[in-house]
Amino acid sequence: MSDLPQIIEPQRELNRAMSQLSRILELSGNPIAVLENVEESRDIAVKPGAVWNIPEDAKAYLLDLLQGGGVRMHENYINLLYRSLHDVAESPRAAFGGTDRDLSGVALEIELHPLLQKVRRKRLIRAAVYNRRSEMILKLLAQYSDPGLKPEDFRLRVIWGPVLPQDTARQVNNEVCLVQNGIHSRRRAMDEIGVQDPEYEFNRWLEERGTILKMNKEFGARSARSGE
Repeated sequence: MSDLPQIIEPQRELNRAMSQLSRILELSGNPIAVLENVEESRDIAVKPGAVWNIPEDAKAYLLDLLQGGGVRMHENYINLLYRSLHDVAESPRAAFGGTDRDLSGVALEIELHPLLQKVRRKRLIRAAVYNRRSEMILKLLAQYSDPGLKPEDFRLRVIWGPVLPQDTARQVNNEVCLVQNGIHSRRRAMDEIGVQDPEYEFNRWLEERGTILKMNKEFGARSARSGE
């Protein structure tokens, strides 16, 4: 389901409020002359240096549409519409870079919590769809291209990127503790950190570790012979 239908009405009302305020500001920039006790008027122009000839008991003034804080009332209503729009869309103003203060990572995550919850819901729905699509692709590949391929041997998983900037150093330290305590495997840790091919990186680590152990043994053997 689309996110647009639920925000259409708040957006239309916001458009009407903005248009109304725009008309008021346009009229206030082109003053309206008000004449009282005058039966007819000629050559009444609102411009610098203009001279008006009016009867003795008449009164002339410019109509101030902004008198009494009228614009402030419209601004408050527009801000209320903005708030309702963000609430209905579950997208706080901070999601558009509108924070008026410096926020830490945790504070920013709390500020954006409605949007994060919305993203999690959508990912749960789409992950099942993407896995189903991948299963169909593997079955088609096994049927028409590679008969020896067995789709059931594959473990499908959708990997989503982080929504907010992550503190990589803290995440690495957490994974180090989890690996050392036997909670996560090295492959799982690399996967959580964002390594694209954990299996390849793990094999490279095994290769480097074997090379280092071999060098250490050779160095230890040479040192023992030198000591003799």
